[in-house]
Amino acid sequence: MRPRAAVCRGVVLTLTLTFIGMLLLEAQDAVGQGRRLEPETYHWVLPAQYDGVDVVELHPGDCYVIQQADGMVYFGDPPPDVAELQPLLGEPVAHIVEEDGDQPVCRLEGCVELARLTEAITAKLMESGAPRSRRSANHRPSPLDGMRGGAYSDVGSSHRTRYRRAAEQRMAYLHRRTARRDNCYEARVPRMLTIHIRDRNESTARTGVYSGYLYLEHHHDPPRGRVAALLGVRP
Repeated sequence: MRPRAAVCRGVVLTLTLTFIGMLLLEAQDAVGQGRRLEPETYHWVLPAQYDGVDVVELHPGDCYVIQQADGMVYFGDPPPDVAELQPLLGEPVAHIVEEDGDQPVCRLEGCVELARLTEAITAKLMESGAPRSRRSANHRPSPLDGMRGGAYSDVGSSHRTRYRRAAEQRMAYLHRRTARRDNCYEARVPRMLTIHIRDRNESTARTGVYSGYLYLEHHHDPPRGRVAALLGVRP
């Protein structure tokens, strides 16, 4: 009788642990869903002399889209006054901002100063720069302009600083089209999302700046089964 009682106690213990594990998993899922982060908006600034700017680390399932892209980049020898202003832009930067109405706006002092500097550089390029060398952030390159100009996102291509029409790369004008449809791009694997300037020749004489806002929804779920694993129960 004792061996049978021991077996019964073992079965009851196993069933109890399994039931507890199931309850903990359900609780973990509920907590995990409750912890899912709210959508975020990132402000990014990319001075033309740099290759790119890292914006945010993506998780599988995350949904992202460039909401806004502004600024101008000049391909070629710039006017002297623009060359003097260019170093004042500093290094590439990306940070979270709070939504303010329909259009995201960064009101930090540094952002306001960068916006003024961008306006000044753009105005001088419009006054004295060659029209064929100017490219807006939403530019759609063609063979007629050397396939250069415009901003693009990259989430893991083999050579990020070169636009190769890879599945991991999206031009800003494509993002804007997607955003107007209330849609976004879904991340497949963990990747750093970066933004670059399209330039087939990788020019060294670029001046100006692109900047904008990127919208991100966290759709990834927390890892499952961690609590159950501690109890020796398979998820």
